[in-house]
Amino acid sequence: MRPLDLTEKDDSKKVTIYFEGKPYEAYEGEKLTVALLANGIYWLTTSTEGRKRGAFTFGPVPMIINGVKNVNGRKTVVREGMRIERQNYGDFQESVEIDEGKPILRYVVDVAVVGAGPAGLGVVKELGGKLTVALIEEKGWLGGDLKLKSVPQEGFGDPEKALEELTDLPENVRVFLKSTALGVFDEGEYFLVPAVRGDQLIEILAKRVVLATGAVDNILLFENNDYPGVFRRSDALEVIHLWKVAPGKRIAVVGAFPEEITAELDRWGIEYVVVPNPKRVEGREKVERLIDANGNSYEVDAVIVSDGRRPDINPVTQAGGKLYFKRGYYRPVIDAQHRIRDGIYVAGSAVSIKPHYANYLEGRLVGAYILREFGLESEPCIYEEKLKDYEPVAVPVHKLPLDEFNGEDVQICGCDVSLKKVDEVVKSGIADLQIIKRLTHLAMGFCQGRFCLFNGAVVVSQRTGTPMDRLDIPVARPPIKNVKMKVTAGRD
Repeated sequence: MRPLDLTEKDDSKKVTIYFEGKPYEAYEGEKLTVALLANGIYWLTTSTEGRKRGAFTFGPVPMIINGVKNVNGRKTVVREGMRIERQNYGDFQESVEIDEGKPILRYVVDVAVVGAGPAGLGVVKELGGKLTVALIEEKGWLGGDLKLKSVPQEGFGDPEKALEELTDLPENVRVFLKSTALGVFDEGEYFLVPAVRGDQLIEILAKRVVLATGAVDNILLFENNDYPGVFRRSDALEVIHLWKVAPGKRIAVVGAFPEEITAELDRWGIEYVVVPNPKRVEGREKVERLIDANGNSYEVDAVIVSDGRRPDINPVTQAGGKLYFKRGYYRPVIDAQHRIRDGIYVAGSAVSIKPHYANYLEGRLVGAYILREFGLESEPCIYEEKLKDYEPVAVPVHKLPLDEFNGEDVQICGCDVSLKKVDEVVKSGIADLQIIKRLTHLAMGFCQGRFCLFNGAVVVSQRTGTPMDRLDIPVARPPIKNVKMKVTAGRD
């Protein structure tokens, strides 16, 4: 077994890869970043400012594969004899690559559902094969965050058994896995949802659209929060549950919701310590210790940030939705039928943070509303009543010790935007987030601020005394992910 493997692997699938000239054991079908982690390799790239980085905190991981530059290690699968080298983060700009030689795949459906977590699957189950559906999911699996859990979940029980039932879909549901939706656009009586799978452009025309795009993990701010060995909760869960690899031998769990990861660590017997007030991570090429705000030092080799999730607002604002602030996060303004505007619905964690089962019920509710719009029999009142048992979770907005941090070492955005850079602009008297974006490049990378914009807003609110609900939050610009303009301009 490799140093961080949690289980024995099938030796018949073993391959050899070479990282910086040294041979390492890997397995066919394994993600490159996971294979390197299993071998104890955390440092994979270096930022434009010389900061060592790993694969599980911010954005893409640019690497040189078999002599070819600008390959995103997070999306690469290992192959026999693969030769891998580090590449500087600043040399890489990820964009959606489309093979213009391939004909565009076009589909017309009744409903397009973006996101295949419990809410998206709930929509599909409620529609029950009565309407044609396109189900678009960026990840390589159905079930979203529920797929990453192995301990019993409220309402579902065993998540694996629950997913067997949830993913048994009608024949008239066309599933697009590993497909990135670029936005929602008006197209006459239909909505156009362009998506990219690999290098293939897909255009879906739908009479109704459901945004079940879920939530993103909050990025907790502390010194060296981007260091190799720092994990987002969702990445740690994927590494553990899907790939059976440990994030480390002894882990510090930080953030307001440690219980969202500690149950999984307990199940696998991974040693951990909960540290409620992290100040700084230190080490040479990876995490070696964590120091808290009281000066206590914890000898650990990985840190998992479990600080709660906030709705992914980008798809909502790109589609024309408005936002309001409540319970510690920005959420979409919806009408009595969960629509941000006629024809476009929102369900699940994209609406508010709540348990998986509540997201599923909300998906069923939206599905019932859609059936009724199509003149088909449905009973949304059943789900409306059940959802009364679930109150959305409040996520704390931390008061940042701005004048105690070494702001250069606290990363708000993976695109080399430090806390110091943003804070200095705000202290100069600029409180407009749109201007701050232009001056610092905050929220101007590939993700358009899915992870960093909220913390930028926190800095503005704290420095100026402006309540979070009074800030003007920039909207996501179409397309949601970077794509060559000649592709979209060349549409028939």
